Amino acid sequence: MFSKNFTNNSQSGFSFIEVMIGVLIVSIAAYGMVVGATHARGELRAIAVKERATEELLSFVESMKGRIADGKLSIIERSGNLQGETIYLFGNQHSQTKLAAKIFYEPVTKLLTDSTSNVDRYLLKSWIEWEDFSTPSKKVVKREDIEMVMMEFPL
Repeated sequence: MFSKNFTNNSQSGFSFIEVMIGVLIVSIAAYGMVVGATHARGELRAIAVKERATEELLSFVESMKGRIADGKLSIIERSGNLQGETIYLFGNQHSQTKLAAKIFYEPVTKLLTDSTSNVDRYLLKSWIEWEDFSTPSKKVVKREDIEMVMMEFPL
């Protein structure tokens, strides 16, 4: 009889489908890393802007505390600023890259004092607002508030 020897012609390695699936998995992982890094960078920038805004607000409140403590706060200063004073968190008014914010404060109100104290106390409510551009689809206004009670020290 006639016998035929069948030899196995398959080679070891990866098939085309396996290579394409591997490329697809690596591509999805790389895309995820790029999106994650971009999101993390945006969040870090938002945190830096918030810290800068808080520093500006605290600086403003400290200067107002000094003005209240020395008892020489003018009537205009006591009436507050509900229109807001423009400051720049980054850059300045002439810079191409800048981030403006506004500091507001309500009228400084004198608090009721008890009969045993001869020191006047005042309430200062202040806040800062800026636009957050981290979400390109919509404009979001961020805000930080601070309230303080200060005393006027008679000299």
